[in-house]
Order: sequence, then structure tokens, then C-alpha cells
Amino acid sequence: MSDLDLMKQVFVKANGGRIRVACRASSIPENFLAALVAGESGGDFNAKRFEPAVFTHLWEVCVGRKAAYGSIGGRDLLLYVMPKSVSELRSDGATTATISDAVTIAMQRLDSLATSWGLTQIMGYNVLEVGKTVDTLRDPDGNLNFAIAMLTRFAARFHLDVTKDFADLFRCWNTGQPDGKTFDPNYVINGLNRMAVWPQVLTAMGASPE
Repeated sequence: MSDLDLMKQVFVKANGGRIRVACRASSIPENFLAALVAGESGGDFNAKRFEPAVFTHLWEVCVGRKAAYGSIGGRDLLLYVMPKSVSELRSDGATTATISDAVTIAMQRLDSLATSWGLTQIMGYNVLEVGKTVDTLRDPDGNLNFAIAMLTRFAARFHLDVTKDFADLFRCWNTGQPDGKTFDPNYVINGLNRMAVWPQVLTAMGASPE
């Protein structure tokens, strides 16, 4: 699929207007966010990918084998994954719950933190730092807004200009660092090329650039 066709797909599947609205509250250009969506999910807001290695790291923090995974400590992790009441354990109206119920819920929540979600494929564990839940990442608008916030934090941390340091921002998204090595060696150049064709997509779809 050509970059132009892919970006048209993003416009249709992800809703180009949704991308535009998400960018209005920030300085991040619409074509950058659209290109990021193209590279991460192709516009599929139901996209998700479980990362076994991340799950293992989080599990090790939960059981005390490691003190933390990045900035995620054991206390914050356990507070997120452990059910807090019977109502969280049972959806059938029962007033009692078993240890098995609690363990199942905890493992499902841990699994969700080790999964990347939605249009921009944000890893679930990122919600712990800002007091959100993974449901935010499953929602298309929530996912895009969360991505904008993450990109803004990357820019502040590494002193990047979100209106022009696009290659560095793509690397930050993929690796966590502006000088990181992307798994796909073409990740950055593909992103830049897709940014360039977004205006053509808007014209083709009858949506004039802002």
C-alpha cells in the first residue's frame, strides 16, 4: 500500500476530523499525529498488541523480584491491579467473591498494562503515571488526547520543538529517546513521508487544510 493510500485509510477509519480536533489544543501538527496513527495502527482504533516481555517485567515488580519497572513501583502497580471491592469482582450480583475471582481480575488488569492500545498503540502501563485507566486508551478520542499529552511531555523533557523536530518525536514515540534506535529502520522516514502526503489526503477527501 502506498503512503497516500495508507493515509486515506487513516482519514476514513480513524476519522480525520477527530485527529484535527485532538491537535487544536496543542501545537502538534495534524499531519504529524495522522502519520503517527498510520504507522502504529493504520487507523484501527481497536488495534491492540500484547507484549509478553513487558508482562514479565510488571509481574516481577508485583511479586517483589524487582523494585520498579521504569518509574512504576510495586505499590502503584498493586493499587491498580488489585480489586478494591466485591462489586469489582462479580458482575452477576453475587455478594461473595473467591480468591480465584480476585486473582483473575488482577491478572486481567496486569495483562492490560502490558498491552498497547488503540490508534497510537500506547502501552497500558502509561496510565499509571497520570491516574487514568486503560479504558482511556481504548477510546479513540481518549487515545489521541493521551498521545498529545505524551508527545508534549517528550518535547519538554528533551527540549524539542513540536512544530519542527518531527524525526526526534517519532524516535521518542518508538524508543522513548530522541536518539533511540527504532526496531524498524524506516520508522522515522516513513512517518515523515506520510506527513508530507496528508495535505493531499485532505484535498482528496474534501477537507481543506486549516
